[in-house]
Amino acid sequence: MTDTSTQPTTDTDQTTDQQPHQRDGAQTAAKSNAISGFDPRSNEIHRYLAWGALAVCSLVAVFALFQFYGSVTSTIELWVDPKFQPPIRAAFNLAVLLTSLIGISLLVRELK
Repeated sequence: MTDTSTQPTTDTDQTTDQQPHQRDGAQTAAKSNAISGFDPRSNEIHRYLAWGALAVCSLVAVFALFQFYGSVTSTIELWVDPKFQPPIRAAFNLAVLLTSLIGISLLVRELK
């Protein structure tokens, strides 16, 4: 019988063969990103787009809120007898105030 020594192949032998190729690819990607200044894998772009979308949606919501407030005020003037308009407006303003305070308190808790 002949003894043949077999050396087990380890993962380190395989990774050392792959490392120069991986380094070359990483260096090429780094050079191209340094030239263009843009990393497509970056989450920073997505975060900026999300903040921009939030700003646009917030402006639209504020505009819609003012329009809604004016419409409710006009509806109160149209449908409610003039002697009952002040208490109805006060109740509506109180509801808007309480709703906004609840929203502010939820946001403050979220930011803590």
